[in-house]
Amino acid sequence: MMLEKAIEALRTGRPVLIYDGDYREAEADFVVRADAVTPGLVRWLRQNAGGLLCFVTTEEIGRALGLEFLSEYYRRLGLSVLPKYGDEPAFMGYVNHKKTKTGVRDSDKALTIRELARVVEMALSDPDRAKKTFVDEFYGPGHVPVLGARLGRRWGHTELSAILAKAAGLPPALAIIEVLGPSVDAMPYEEVEELAKSLGVPLLRGEELKALA
Repeated sequence: MMLEKAIEALRTGRPVLIYDGDYREAEADFVVRADAVTPGLVRWLRQNAGGLLCFVTTEEIGRALGLEFLSEYYRRLGLSVLPKYGDEPAFMGYVNHKKTKTGVRDSDKALTIRELARVVEMALSDPDRAKKTFVDEFYGPGHVPVLGARLGRRWGHTELSAILAKAAGLPPALAIIEVLGPSVDAMPYEEVEELAKSLGVPLLRGEELKALA
C-alpha cells in the first residue's frame, strides 16, 4: 500500500511526493522530515524539484514561537492575501540560523532546517524555552520560509505534509519543495508519476491524506 510505503519513507528520512489535487494548485511537492535534512539532500531536492524549499510546522507551534501569518501583516497594509486557488498562504516568516554564513547555500539551509526541527520538538514539551531558543539562535529575514499548517481548515501541501507526519508518529517538522520540471509551469501529474517511479519515491494524492485528518 502506497500510504504505508510513504510513512516508512518519511520515518527513515527519505523523501515522499504529495500531489495536492487537480482543482487546487495541481502541484506535487517533495516532503522529508526536517531533522533528516543534510546539505546533500538539499542539493538533491534543488536539482530534482526546483521550487521553494520551506520548513513546515503547525500554526500553533509557529504562534508559540512568536510568529504570525504574513497574510495578517499584509492585510493590515490593505494588500490582497488570496491567491487564485483561494486559501490564504501559510507563510509565517523567513529565517536563518545564526551559525549560517549567507543562509542561501545548501549547507546553510540544511543547518537552518535541522535547527528549526530541534526547536519544534522543544516546543512540544516546553514552549517558553523553545521561544527563547528561537529568538536567541535565529535571525530574520532569512532564506528558509516557515509555514504554519492550519489543520482542518486548509488543505495545501503544508497541511497534507503535517497530516502525513502525524500518521507516521513524527513531530510536525518537515521540509517541502515544489516540483517544477523542465517547463515554465508545474510538472503535470503524469510526469510526476514517472518521476516518482524513476526515483523510487512514494507518491500520494491529497485525497488519501485528507481521509486521515
